[in-house]
Amino acid sequence: MKESSKYHEVRYNQHFSQTQRNSFVSRLAAHFHVDAATFSSDKEVSFQTLIAGHTEAIKTLESFNVSIPENVISWSPTSEGAPKGKRLFRGHCFPTRSLQKTEMRGCPYCLREDMENKGGAKNAMAMRGDWLVPHVTLCLKHIHPLVTLWKETKPTSRYDAALQLSKVTQSILSGQFDEQLRDETDFDIWLDNRLTFRAEGNWLEQFPLHAACNFCLMLGTSLLRHEMSAPSSVLPEDRWAVYQMGFDVAKRGERAIRDALMGLQNLAGDPHDGPKKIFPRMYDQLAYEFIEDPDYDEFRHILRSHMLETWPLGVGDELLGEPVTERKLHSVRTAAHATGIDQRRLKKILLSEGIISGNARSYAWEVFEAKQAEDVLNAATTLVSVKTFADSIGATRSQFDLLVSGGVLTPRLHSVKTTGTNAVWDPADGVKFLESVFLGAVPLRQAQHGWVHISKSAMRLKIGPEKIIQGIQDKKIVRIGNHADYDGYAALYVYHDEVASVLSPDQSPHLSIALFAQSVGIRRPRSMRRLILNGHTPATQILNPKLKIPQLYITREDAKAFHQKFFTPRTMAQAYGKSWQSMIAALRSNGIETFSPDGKDYGNIYERYLIEEIFKQLSENK
Repeated sequence: MKESSKYHEVRYNQHFSQTQRNSFVSRLAAHFHVDAATFSSDKEVSFQTLIAGHTEAIKTLESFNVSIPENVISWSPTSEGAPKGKRLFRGHCFPTRSLQKTEMRGCPYCLREDMENKGGAKNAMAMRGDWLVPHVTLCLKHIHPLVTLWKETKPTSRYDAALQLSKVTQSILSGQFDEQLRDETDFDIWLDNRLTFRAEGNWLEQFPLHAACNFCLMLGTSLLRHEMSAPSSVLPEDRWAVYQMGFDVAKRGERAIRDALMGLQNLAGDPHDGPKKIFPRMYDQLAYEFIEDPDYDEFRHILRSHMLETWPLGVGDELLGEPVTERKLHSVRTAAHATGIDQRRLKKILLSEGIISGNARSYAWEVFEAKQAEDVLNAATTLVSVKTFADSIGATRSQFDLLVSGGVLTPRLHSVKTTGTNAVWDPADGVKFLESVFLGAVPLRQAQHGWVHISKSAMRLKIGPEKIIQGIQDKKIVRIGNHADYDGYAALYVYHDEVASVLSPDQSPHLSIALFAQSVGIRRPRSMRRLILNGHTPATQILNPKLKIPQLYITREDAKAFHQKFFTPRTMAQAYGKSWQSMIAALRSNGIETFSPDGKDYGNIYERYLIEEIFKQLSENK
């Protein structure tokens, strides 16, 4: 057997004292030959309230001369003092679901040791508090990986540890749960130090522990691209190494993280493959899974600013879940696409003008300031044929012909017969067209119910696509989607019900509360309904044409009144041409909170005048 380090023998000689509160109560119950729920009920409390760590439940036990030691309480999560959906553990906030998973893990060496120390008593084994933390993967006393001992969906059964352990006692004693020992990593030791209130002083310690650990896992997964082609497929039992890879970089701070991000861009792949491929796990989680969690704001800022400085993002692209509203950087590849010039020829032009250095490994990563090169690109633009132009905007020939017949697109030169050439189309016109329809579009990872391609929506309504495009450009149609699986016009999706309500003569010109809420980015229609019923914004009662009963609808006048009074993150971003993440961060730093004058939850909306005042001040202070 591998020897554990002397440091950890000293550190963990009291490991038994780190027992979970649930395990402590369960062991007491087993002593009286009952389950934990029955034992708790006999003491006039529910085991569920003890699991949640309610102080009143613990005090009630004390009235029956059942005292839970302070060290046991300190090593047990509690809902008291924690935000909704969170638990406090060792001074750190964790999402409840991360500490209350269906599987219970532990160290079989510790449990065997408990049995030896207690003379084989059936209630001897105790579950330790740190085993609940998902980022803890190793028992530092025995340098044995934590293993799943049992799975149970019902909390009162899951946390009745003595009962569950009695079912696997023989397996524990016989070594069936034993795994190969491994050395502790720097991450393992750092995490343990954070849980025992000891600081190392590294850069990560300024952030909430759960977010910092998750970022190490995200970064480590991305860094696995140096080793393997499918880093997201790493098995759970191997994640300890991924945590360490991320921690080794992140502990050294922002500069080291940025260098690591640049290193990932030097591997195979280019911007056209998308950030999810270049930064696996990290991009998806920061852009979607944790998008509304402020604990990840700094990590999101680092990735966002890095991409703004190194990626050729244009209107229609997305950056961390939000649409890009202005192109800041071109690459040789995107500029060639926009001008119709061969990439090799364009690179020579840009080199001769001193706009690029020529040191990038590919045309796709050779980036430069779009505005700086605007005159050079305009002068070099080459007219192209119909086929090349249609391909450049991502339209089929039939879709392209409809756009031309509807007056959406026109050639730069009037006719092939007059000019004697097929090259009459300006690629820059295609870029401007796409920018006009994708401005403010939301990223779609898949077309869920209600989302259809613009051409299909037009066919359903028996109108030309130019009608929908005009509605988009006039901002009458605002639910625009950019499908991640396609490029250009092929990626232009609309929410058909909204299009129908705006353009169809056969349907009501008014929006239902649910549809209006969706159109402005309010995720829960009930929040919008509450806002209306409590008198904060108007709605009009109109007879439903199908059901023949009166219902509340949002008329054009009602919508105008809402927009005059409120901003949502989506409408705010559209109004200011910035990402909603950066704007929300600015609001938080200036103490601006969501609208809730009566303590009710109205969703993520803000009073417009407050937003305008803040951003006016920020603009004046620049």
